[in-house]
Amino acid sequence: MLGACKALGIAFRPHIKTHKTIEVTRLQVGEATQDVHLVVSTLAEAEFLLDFLLECQDNGKNINVLYGLPLPPSSIHRLAAFGKNLRPESVSVLIDHYDQLQHLEVFKRITGYPLLLYIKVDTGYHRAGVTHESPEFSRLISHILQNEELKACAELHGLYSHSGHSYGGNSATQAMALLIEETQQLQQASVLIKELHPSTAPQQLVLSVGATPSATAIQNLFLTPGHGDAQTLEADQINAFQKCRESIKANQDILELHAGVYPFLDLQQLATQASPSALEQTLSPALSTSDVALTILTEVSSLYCTREMPEALIAAGSIALGREPCKSYSGWGIVSTWGFKTNSPDGRSAWQVGRISQEHGILSHASPSGEVENLSVGQKLRIYPNHACIAGAAFGWYLVVDSDGPEDQQDVIVDVWTRCRGW
Repeated sequence: MLGACKALGIAFRPHIKTHKTIEVTRLQVGEATQDVHLVVSTLAEAEFLLDFLLECQDNGKNINVLYGLPLPPSSIHRLAAFGKNLRPESVSVLIDHYDQLQHLEVFKRITGYPLLLYIKVDTGYHRAGVTHESPEFSRLISHILQNEELKACAELHGLYSHSGHSYGGNSATQAMALLIEETQQLQQASVLIKELHPSTAPQQLVLSVGATPSATAIQNLFLTPGHGDAQTLEADQINAFQKCRESIKANQDILELHAGVYPFLDLQQLATQASPSALEQTLSPALSTSDVALTILTEVSSLYCTREMPEALIAAGSIALGREPCKSYSGWGIVSTWGFKTNSPDGRSAWQVGRISQEHGILSHASPSGEVENLSVGQKLRIYPNHACIAGAAFGWYLVVDSDGPEDQQDVIVDVWTRCRGW
C-alpha cells in the first residue's frame, strides 16, 4: 500500500484497529515515511502507541492520530490527556453532529492547542456520518467556520468517509467503482464548503476515503496485462480515478486513503477479490489463503464419527473466532491444511466450523461427498477466520512464525507481539 500510494501521489493513513500492535504499526508506516498519520478505533489503542509516537516525534516526523469514531463527549478528557504528550496538530477527531462541538474547548484547555476536525461523511454505508447534501452538513460547516469561540479550540482539517459496503463486492472493478464514487462525493463536499464559505474555509482539506477492499483496489493499477487470474481494472475506471486525483489537486486538496485489515486479510477479504496477491512467488496472482496472515490455533477436543455426518469438537468458539459471517460460504472459519498429510492448492482442508457457541466449535465437512482428512483427539489445527478484526480481539498476543523460512522452520515461533486490549 505504501508503494502504491507513493506512486500515485496519494497520502495513506493506516488503521491499527485490526492488529493493535506497535510492531505492525511500524510496518504500516514504513521507515522512510515522514508523516506518521494513523487511525485508531479506541482511546486504548492511542495510549498503547504513545511511546512509539513519541519516538517518531523525537525523530522529527509529523504525527497525527485520528480517533476514528464520531466523538463520544465523555472521551474528551482522556483524549486530551493523551494529546498533552504530543505537539500541536497531533490529534484529530471525527464530527458528525452539532452537539459534539460543545465539548471541544476542554481539549484546548488541557493541551494548549486546538483539535483538528474531520467531518464524517456518509457516502453510502449508512453506519455513521452525514451526507454532504444534507442540512446537517451545512449546519456543521457553518458553525465550525463562523463561531469564533469554536474556532479558537478546533480547526476544520478534512472530510472522512468509510466505504464499508465495499465488503459486499466480488471483484476489483466493483471495489474501484465504490472508491471512485466515494472520492467524488468528498470532492463535491469540499467544493461546496469553499463556495459557501470563501473567506473562512481552509484552502486545503484532506479528503480521506477507503476501506480495505476499495483502498487496496488501487494496487490493480500496477498490474501488467494478462497478469494471471488477477482482475485488471476497466479503462474508464482508470481514467475516472485519474480525473478525480487531478480535480482534487486543482482544488488544492489532499487525497488520502485509509484501510485497516489489509496487513492480515481474512476470508471476508478473500471473498471480495478486490486486490491482487502480495506474494511474489504464487501460481495465481489472485488473493488466496496464502495471503492471510492470521490463523487461530486450536485443538480437537472430541470426535463424533457416528453422527449422520461425522463431526468434531474444537476448543474454539465464538469468543475465539467471532460470529461474523462470510458471504462465500456458510461457516464460521475454515480449517487450513496445516498439519495434514494432504495439501490442497488453496490451503483449505475439507473441514470448516459449521456451528459455533461461546467456547465450542463444531467442525463439519465442507464437501460431504468428497474425501476428507482424518482427525484425532488432541490434534492441533489452524483456522482461517472470517473477520480478523473480531477474531484477534480475544487474544493478548500473536505468536509470530516465518512462512518464508525453510520448510522445517516455518512453525518455529520467532517473536511474540503483544496487542492492545480494551477501550
